Amino acid sequence: MKTNQIYIILASFILGISFIIGCSFINGDKETKVDQEQTPSITTADKLLMDIKETALYLNLTEAQVMNIITTEHNSLKLGSFPGTPFPYINVDNKYLFNKDLLSKWVAEASLNRRVYLNGQTK
Repeated sequence: MKTNQIYIILASFILGISFIIGCSFINGDKETKVDQEQTPSITTADKLLMDIKETALYLNLTEAQVMNIITTEHNSLKLGSFPGTPFPYINVDNKYLFNKDLLSKWVAEASLNRRVYLNGQTK
């Protein structure tokens, strides 16, 4: 009788662990789907303007890096002038919007000049 009880306890333990692991896989899939829904897509072909999240994705940068570029160029302009084409954006009600075509031209020009943005300065 004791061996039967041990087998029942062992089987219950294995079943319980399997249930917990299965639930964690199911829950993990839901979290991944939620994350994918919140991530903006890069399908901006129909849009004239992109927001900062879409722009960061398009440029393969973080939003903080995009804001760093904007702030750095703005500060350079305050001090005098900025060499080259400035980062193209408009600001509507404190929301930055970016034109995809102008961004592509900016990237080409900044790349050709090997522009460096470091610690709030351009080099």
